[in-house]
Amino acid sequence: MLNRSKMWAASLVLATFVAGGAVGSVISNAWGDSDAPREGREERGRRPSYSERLAEALQLSPAQQESVKVILERRQEGLAQIWRETQPRWDSLRVVIREDILRQLEEEQSATYHGMIARSDSARVARDQANRERNRDGGRRRDW
Repeated sequence: MLNRSKMWAASLVLATFVAGGAVGSVISNAWGDSDAPREGREERGRRPSYSERLAEALQLSPAQQESVKVILERRQEGLAQIWRETQPRWDSLRVVIREDILRQLEEEQSATYHGMIARSDSARVARDQANRERNRDGGRRRDW
């Protein structure tokens, strides 16, 4: 039987996992972490930017579209700074969560999970490289 502190610890691990999944989902949707095709992608495979999605969904006028782009560009550095500050913590927590999950898996499940992790990490590296190249070429597109 679980005592109170073990129940608290198990609840905390579960809450961390759920929060990590929710935040991961938000980041995946915002920064395109998924390999799955998404509705609205152009033929080249590029997902419409946040400002493009807003323009379509809200039927923004050209002046409103330009204002939204200016707002997003003005706030970009602040968001980038927050990410630079929090990314190491995020990465550390992701490692802990993965280790916790791996301890729950059987050998075959563990091998499958390692494959899932490798694919996810590979997609993240490729996406980050593409972002660096785009920024180096002067493209400041950020998908909000």
